[in-house]
Amino acid sequence: MSPKGAKERPSQRTSRIQAVPPPAEPPPAELPGAVRRWVRGALLDNVGLKFLALVLAVTVFLLVNTDKEREIRVRAFLEYKVPADKVLISDRLDEVTVAIKGPWRRLRNFDEREINRITLDLSHAPTGEVPITADLVSLPQGLKVVSITPHEVRVAFDKRIEKTVEVAAALEGRPQHGYIMAGHKVVPATVRVRGGERLLAALTQIRTHEVSVQGRTESFDTQIDLAPPAGVETDSGQHVTVLAEIQEELVTKRLPGLPVAIRGENVEPAKWAVEPAQVEVTLTGALLAIDRAKDKLVPYVKLTPAEARAGEAEVTIEGIPPGVGKRISPERVKVVPVKVAPAKPPP
Repeated sequence: MSPKGAKERPSQRTSRIQAVPPPAEPPPAELPGAVRRWVRGALLDNVGLKFLALVLAVTVFLLVNTDKEREIRVRAFLEYKVPADKVLISDRLDEVTVAIKGPWRRLRNFDEREINRITLDLSHAPTGEVPITADLVSLPQGLKVVSITPHEVRVAFDKRIEKTVEVAAALEGRPQHGYIMAGHKVVPATVRVRGGERLLAALTQIRTHEVSVQGRTESFDTQIDLAPPAGVETDSGQHVTVLAEIQEELVTKRLPGLPVAIRGENVEPAKWAVEPAQVEVTLTGALLAIDRAKDKLVPYVKLTPAEARAGEAEVTIEGIPPGVGKRISPERVKVVPVKVAPAKPPP
């Protein structure tokens, strides 16, 4: 060992440096072929086991996530159980919205038609608000009611009574042109109805459903159902018979200014005139018959050679249809010869 404080000689430093081992060389880079073999093995080795593991993982994921509780809202319809001696006169609430909670697996396949009608028993309910509680809703196992909207309904009652009222036929439309409704009758003429005392106090008759007479030309009868107003009841399936009488329309028509013609055998009409030259004819009868005949009427006076002189003659009318009455004004006219101007002498 060298004395303390002595300097090392160059040969000693060189030997110490050479004693340090050289750094390790980096491993050679993997060849591309080896990488491909590793990837292929990772994907394709034990394919069946890997696929089974994937299916199990997905199943567990779905079970965990679909088993969470969710909430949906569905409709539920109401029905009322009313005492026999009372009538419900308040507005009826027909449906409510029910919020249901449960596992999503159950809710996604739930059909609101599975909910039975909610029955409100009003047998002992006073006038006022009646609650709609969750125990009235029937649900499949595993589901529960969270809320009901609205959660109550207001009810009001009146005493139920019976009453006899008249039946009125509801006729609609018009018969064909030339025909009219001559009358109608309902059989039976009265029926028994039931309802609230205050409502029936103002009810004097009950109407039928509409009976059409549009375009009709003959009398007819038909059975028709009753159409009671809201809150009024009749016997189930009760109907009445309506007898409708349809007749031809009778009218009276004035036809003024009809020219009077002159007729007669061996009589020259050009040599005669009547005063007044026109008469007024009034027809009474069926509208259609008068309409067909009014343009074919011909008033005239008939002369014979022996009667072909100045004087009065009775006016007759040609073209009056059977069943149609007539009146002529005036009934007689004057017959006068036509003055013929003398012929001028030739120049």
